[in-house]
Amino acid sequence: MFETDTRLAEQAVTAARRRGLPVPAAVDAAAAMYDVIIQAGHEPDEPRPTVDDIPATPEQLRQLIEDRAAAKRKAESIRTVASTYLEPLASAYNQAVKNVVPGWIVSLQPEFNSLVKALAQQAKKLPEDLRVSALDWNDHKISAAWEKAESAAHQLDQLVSDRKDMARAIGTDGGRDNDLYAVAQITAPSEDAVLGDVLSKEIGPVLREWRDLKSQPVSRWLHLARSSHVTLLLATPGEVHKRAAEMQRWYDAIAAKGQASSRNAAVAAVRQALAA
Repeated sequence: MFETDTRLAEQAVTAARRRGLPVPAAVDAAAAMYDVIIQAGHEPDEPRPTVDDIPATPEQLRQLIEDRAAAKRKAESIRTVASTYLEPLASAYNQAVKNVVPGWIVSLQPEFNSLVKALAQQAKKLPEDLRVSALDWNDHKISAAWEKAESAAHQLDQLVSDRKDMARAIGTDGGRDNDLYAVAQITAPSEDAVLGDVLSKEIGPVLREWRDLKSQPVSRWLHLARSSHVTLLLATPGEVHKRAAEMQRWYDAIAAKGQASSRNAAVAAVRQALAA
């Protein structure tokens, strides 16, 4: 089925230009073709005549009516014919953008990594409790570190927002916690980690804190940067689904362990779940 809505593709291109990324000639060419159709689809009719448009003689009026009728038929024909091109040209433009989105997102990675590094440096200078209300703002070292972290976090939020605009041109990233998986890779499950309850004891608290800090974006970024179970790495659209699936492997392995009747059965069940 052809696509007629190009808004997501247009937003992706706008985000790419905002990040200073090159937009291929093929994308601009497809956009120019689509623009011709949009303009033709809005071909205007001549305005209704007024008293000032009344000619001097009946003959002139008759000719004027015929001319205006011909102009109206032409405008209607232009709009009608243009509409037949709308779907294929919109589809061509959307596809041209989809072809370059993965490359654009990969191009964001160096800047993302640089900002994460800057954030991690400041995280070392801040206390364990990263809630804004818990920080001692009278301590110059803390306020200075926070200011630098805030700058990095703000830039990360802008970058991630642009990444999201680009990714939407391809399709949705996923479901629950897709904002997390777009920027973070969680430690993969292993037999020992599942049997040792690492998810519930270590990773679970990290994820809960991340959700609790939703209204405190700077603290949220710092929290992720500190976690030994999280690797901050910008995801391509397909990687978001893979990261969500990797987390599901944790849950499946834990469920399998919980249904086992003995230690040996639990080990076997976990191995089978992780191998699936």
